[in-house]
Amino acid sequence: MSKIALSGNASGTGVLTIAAPNTNTDRTLTLPDSSGTLQVSGAAISGTTGTFTGLVDISAASAGQIKFPASQNASSDANTLDDYEEGTWTPTVFLGGTNNSIANATGTYTKIGNVVFFACRAESITKSGTGNLTIANLPFASSSAGNQNRYTQHAVRWAGINPGGIVLGLTDPGTSSLSFQGFTTTGGYLGGITDTYISASYNLYGVSGFYYTST
Repeated sequence: MSKIALSGNASGTGVLTIAAPNTNTDRTLTLPDSSGTLQVSGAAISGTTGTFTGLVDISAASAGQIKFPASQNASSDANTLDDYEEGTWTPTVFLGGTNNSIANATGTYTKIGNVVFFACRAESITKSGTGNLTIANLPFASSSAGNQNRYTQHAVRWAGINPGGIVLGLTDPGTSSLSFQGFTTTGGYLGGITDTYISASYNLYGVSGFYYTST
């Protein structure tokens, strides 16, 4: 049985070179038994793909991270996680087609695969325009497939909005916005939140929830 031995040179480094194999199927480095360990430190290992049949452990103190590319490499495979992203966004508020002035607007999000978790607040909003209340500029457009977002409810904390009941946010399918709907305390539907329910100055202290995106 042949062996390959690696010894350090005078500078304390060594190089192990495996000559190009005859065929692609020969590109295998096999450990002697199931308890063997292949340890690599320093430079990264690069390749196109790999298959693991056991536990993939990244719990080392200096590791524990998986990095995704800045631009998603989307996969149609239902069992493939192809994106993770954390970030901030700035909500905008509209009444009908009129953009309302906001003194303080902040938002954060986390995207895992095709699910977006978000939170935002918009304070000291100056009422302007007529029509339905919406928050625009969500970090990703929502999915329109199967109306899976049409009844997604988002928690809302507000002031200066008085429909006589509960306010919920509903993601508008296929858009980067969500609308607001009113409900009675017993679950009855009051309709969309429009300018008629809103004071001259109002606040959306907190809107949070999740929705599905098409990617």
